[in-house]
Amino acid sequence: MIKRIPKIFISFIILGYIFAFFSLFDPTKRLFGLISFVIAAILHIVFITTNEYQSSRHLALASKYIEKNIPEKSYEEILKSAKLYENEEELYKLFYNKTKYKDTVKKVANIIYENINEHDTPYLRFIGSMLEYIAGDLEKAKRLLIVIEEEKLTIKMVRLLGSIFYESKDFDKAIEYLSLYDPPYAPMNEDELAVVYGLGISYLQKGDRKKAQEYLERVELRNPKFGNVSQILKSLESDSKES
Repeated sequence: MIKRIPKIFISFIILGYIFAFFSLFDPTKRLFGLISFVIAAILHIVFITTNEYQSSRHLALASKYIEKNIPEKSYEEILKSAKLYENEEELYKLFYNKTKYKDTVKKVANIIYENINEHDTPYLRFIGSMLEYIAGDLEKAKRLLIVIEEEKLTIKMVRLLGSIFYESKDFDKAIEYLSLYDPPYAPMNEDELAVVYGLGISYLQKGDRKKAQEYLERVELRNPKFGNVSQILKSLESDSKES
């Protein structure tokens, strides 16, 4: 089975179907439309047989089982997904909005926590930690991630660790982990924005206003609305003038 295909293939599939549809209204292009449809259909079949797609289907089912309060089934689908493909992007999309299902999320998180030695991978630890974090158990969330070797920590894992330590008021540890993915340039995507922002507010909590301002200005340069960063910087400037 193919692990994954480039995202641009999805664009080709959509464009192929669109061209095939519009060719129906132009007799001179019907042959090209048929060829376009066949190519798009083949690419579509390839896509839905990839590990990445199948993994996302299992995560979608796991998400639905959380909403239906069936934690054991959710856990089973998470395991199936994790064995196929480590799909952190899909995981964030499906699970980070589950705060209104905290009780079920907690049950799923605890099943992962209690059985982690049977299926121990950094990715499964990340899933368990994310669910423990959503459920409000910062200590268990930390325990799951803290044992992962530094070189195996992804930027999303570091983001989560930064949030856990920040909320635990251990700002030095938050800075230590977030610094692993501190980009040497302006942050380019949401993960990098979150890392640089987390560093800024952690330094602010430590009382290092200069460092905090440096990091927060990097965030504002890319996205002034991220984390209300512009307002934080205005407050810093206002406090500086008053003092």
